Amino acid sequence: MQVVKVFNNNVVLVKNKYDLEEIVMGKGVGFGKFPGDKIEEQKIEKQFASKVKDKDMVPDFEEILKRVDYLDITLASEIFSLFEKRISKKVSETSLLDMADHINFMLKRAKEGASFRTPLEWELKEIYPLEYEISLEAVKLLNEKTGIYIPDMEAAFITLHYVNATSGESRMEETILISKILQNILNIIKYHYGKEFNEATVHFRRFITHIRYFVKRQLAKENVSVQSSTLLSVIKLQYKNDYQCAEKIKNYLDEKYNWSISKDELMYLTLHLNRLSSE
Repeated sequence: MQVVKVFNNNVVLVKNKYDLEEIVMGKGVGFGKFPGDKIEEQKIEKQFASKVKDKDMVPDFEEILKRVDYLDITLASEIFSLFEKRISKKVSETSLLDMADHINFMLKRAKEGASFRTPLEWELKEIYPLEYEISLEAVKLLNEKTGIYIPDMEAAFITLHYVNATSGESRMEETILISKILQNILNIIKYHYGKEFNEATVHFRRFITHIRYFVKRQLAKENVSVQSSTLLSVIKLQYKNDYQCAEKIKNYLDEKYNWSISKDELMYLTLHLNRLSSE
C-alpha cells in the first residue's frame, strides 16, 4: 500500500495493490509518512475501502478526522462491538466515523457538564428497547474507559446513531417520524380514555410495537391483507368506546399524513386499544 495523503498519525489515505483508494487506521500507521511512502500493513487495524471509491466522500472523511482522535475511533469501535455481540448487524465504515464524531462531541460536553436530553428518549426506549439497553452498556463502557462522568441520558443519542448505522437507508428520519406519530397517538388515547397508562405493562409494550410496525407499513405503502374486515361490524359494537378511539387515530393520520387506513388495520387497532384500556 502506498500513501496518498496523511490525515494524522493514525489515519492515512492509501492506494492498494488494485490501484483503489482506501482509508486505513491504526496506531502510528501514519507517523512520519509522506505521499509515495509504503505503509507497514501490520499496523493497520481498520480499512475503509468501499465507501472511499467515491472520491466525493474523501472531504467528508477528512472533515471528521480533523475533529476526532484515535481514542474516539477506538471507543466507537468498542461500542459497535457491544451491539454486534447481541444483534447480528454489521455497521458501515462511515458509520464508525460518525459515531466517533459523536463521541468526541459527547466527551467535550461531558467535560463541561453540558449534557442534555433528547425529546425522543422515551420513544427510543419503547421502539428500540434492546438497542437502548445496549446503549446503556455503552455509556458504562465510556465512563470506565475515559474516567469522565457520562450520564445515562446519553444512551438515547447512541441508540439513534446505531439505528441509523444499521440500514442502507437513513433510519434516523424514520425513527424521528415514528416517534412523533407515536407520541401524538398516545396523546389521543390518553385524552380519549381520560387516564394515564402504565408503560411497563405487556399490553402497553405490545401496543407500542403494533403502532411501530403499523407506521412502518404505511411508510412502505403496504397494507395488511383484507380478510377479516367483516368482523369489524361486530367489533365496533362489542368494543364501542375503543372503536371510537381508533376512529380518532384514523382521522388524525388521514388529515395529517393523508394515509388511508384499511378496515383490517382499524379492526386490529381497536382490539389493541381494548386490551390496553382494560388493564
